[in-house]
Amino acid sequence: MFFARNFGKYRAIVISVAMFIILDLGVLGLNFYISSQIASDAVNVNLAGRQRMLSQKSVKALLDYQNDLAQGASGADAYQEMLSSVALFDRTLQAFHSGGYTSDATGQEIFLAAVETPISIAVVEESLAIWKPIRRDFSRLERESNSGRPLLSHLVDIAKQNNLTLLKLMNDLTNDLESVAKQKSDTLRWIQASAITLAILNFFLILFHFIGQLRSSDAVAEFARKETQEILLTVREGLLLLDSNLIIGSQYSESVKAIFGDRDFAGMSFRSLLHNLVVGQDMTTTEEYIKLLLNEQVKENLIGSLNPLSDVEVSLPQANGGYAVKHLSFRFNRTIEDGKISHILVTVLDITETVALRQSLEAARNQQGLHTDALKKLAHLDSTTLSAFLSRTEQDLHAINDTLKDEAAEPQGYNAKLQNCLRIVHRVKGDAGALDLLQIATAAHHFEDQLQILQKTEGLQGSDFLPLTLSLNDFLQLIAELREISDLLQNLQPVQVVAESGAVTTEQIPLPLDEQPIMRLAKRIAQENDKAISVTFDAEEAAVLSAEQRILVQASVIQLVRNAVVHGVESAEVRLLAGKPPTGTIDVRVSLEADGLRVSVRDDGQGLNLKRLREQAEAKGLYSREVLDGFSRTRVMGLIFEPGFSTAAEANEHAGRGIGMDLVRTNVNKMKGRIRISNQPRRYCEISFLIPTSQLEDSLVAEAV
Repeated sequence: MFFARNFGKYRAIVISVAMFIILDLGVLGLNFYISSQIASDAVNVNLAGRQRMLSQKSVKALLDYQNDLAQGASGADAYQEMLSSVALFDRTLQAFHSGGYTSDATGQEIFLAAVETPISIAVVEESLAIWKPIRRDFSRLERESNSGRPLLSHLVDIAKQNNLTLLKLMNDLTNDLESVAKQKSDTLRWIQASAITLAILNFFLILFHFIGQLRSSDAVAEFARKETQEILLTVREGLLLLDSNLIIGSQYSESVKAIFGDRDFAGMSFRSLLHNLVVGQDMTTTEEYIKLLLNEQVKENLIGSLNPLSDVEVSLPQANGGYAVKHLSFRFNRTIEDGKISHILVTVLDITETVALRQSLEAARNQQGLHTDALKKLAHLDSTTLSAFLSRTEQDLHAINDTLKDEAAEPQGYNAKLQNCLRIVHRVKGDAGALDLLQIATAAHHFEDQLQILQKTEGLQGSDFLPLTLSLNDFLQLIAELREISDLLQNLQPVQVVAESGAVTTEQIPLPLDEQPIMRLAKRIAQENDKAISVTFDAEEAAVLSAEQRILVQASVIQLVRNAVVHGVESAEVRLLAGKPPTGTIDVRVSLEADGLRVSVRDDGQGLNLKRLREQAEAKGLYSREVLDGFSRTRVMGLIFEPGFSTAAEANEHAGRGIGMDLVRTNVNKMKGRIRISNQPRRYCEISFLIPTSQLEDSLVAEAV
């Protein structure tokens, strides 16, 4: 279709070029053919010349053989030379006559075509007529060499008689073959000269006759190109074409540079364009989607919803060396030419503002839903517990804010600041999860993400912490909103009248640990990890703790229970294979001992794997293999309390950050306590800590009074 449409326009030039190509191909073919014939003729001439030599060599060897015998010698050398010369002469002569194989000067087998000219045919026929009787006599001599002296004399006579005749015939054959080769060489030169003449004439025809037509066509094409270029420079969307190999074409809109950077995209693969912008799996899916579009059998409107890049968030490098987060939308459409799919048109839209508006609307809806959901959750919580939690959380967030504002004296100080903030946020997340306040737990989890990103940043400076202050303000705003809801609920509750003489504060009432939040948290984590657990709780003795100690112990128990569910208890299938009941057991116990108050969390799970602990510590770069090999069993188990240490494959809300157990150690240190680990692999693990009596004296005295 394309050829038919454009042939009329370029008919003359196409015909001229086609004639030139045909002429060149014809000359090339003839040149190759005649050259091969000349080469073959050269071989024939050489072999014909060798026949002259062989005819003389055979007779000479025959005479030498006769003389050797006459002198009483064996004549073996002359005899062998005679036989080889006769055989080669005969074989070559037969090949000249009927075509066949013979040996060249190097001894290699070559095929010799039968001669074709009348002179050569006549010469070969006459030579064979003379040679055949001589060849028969040579053969008889070879068979009767021991008793063939009469035959030898006869053969010598015949050879002498025909020697000059054969020499003349072979010379005539050589001359005729040389003449044929010369004729072919002359023909080749004539063809080449004619072809060059015709090519020159054709060139001038194209040059002078079609130059005007080409100029007119170029002017039209240039005008169209300028119009297209103006469109590509003006359009706001990024436009580019992909061929069947997903290679970007030479023409693309200026907006492509504005979106992806000022560089040349022509000839670049689509995968290279999106390198570092789209993850590997999404890139593979995109390529498969484009290949579907290139398939003539697939309807375009049926697969539009499969586009994996309809809305993708990317980080694009900026001129100042930084990165800008944008939302891009890629649209893919077929371009049809002559009824066939020729290219894929890619339209890239910067929808960052649209996405921001959509997110604002969603945030507003979520905020409205947050209040509704919070009302439901907060209505079931004890107002005193909720108020205490919100107050502690506000204090913790303000403490983080103060920490972030402080300048570190050295770069290592920033890492210490981050670790301290991580402990605080992790405690908030644990307490929120225990109270089933998932909005706060989620906000804390996201804040942890930002802190850990900074932990991995080299060369930290104070300015790197500025983005955290925005997230911290949002976090504080969330707490303020929940406090408003909490206050609203408290105002709706009936007023309780208490006698003045019996009025006491919450801080004065001895309280055990808050069991229900921990139980709820454990069951929620187990459900999310597809595990079955049973939690037993005996914490009445915790009533001897002060209010501050209860907060530290409660936070520590939350982390230990979380750790037991995630890392300790196995799934039901694994437990059954190990001969255990499908439901794991976690025992939380607080008991008074002679030295103080012991808080323990024990699970009947898989225990601590010391080998895995060593491997993880080495993989995370905490210690070298040599240092780890020198650790005692107790020291290896203590690795779980190292900041940033975790055996989880990936981080999630409940594990993988290496913060929870570090928080436990920090809390225990605040109470001057000691941690103990009792572990038996595949059977149980018990982690406990002892709060010394000296730290309990104030609360015990208060209780006694």
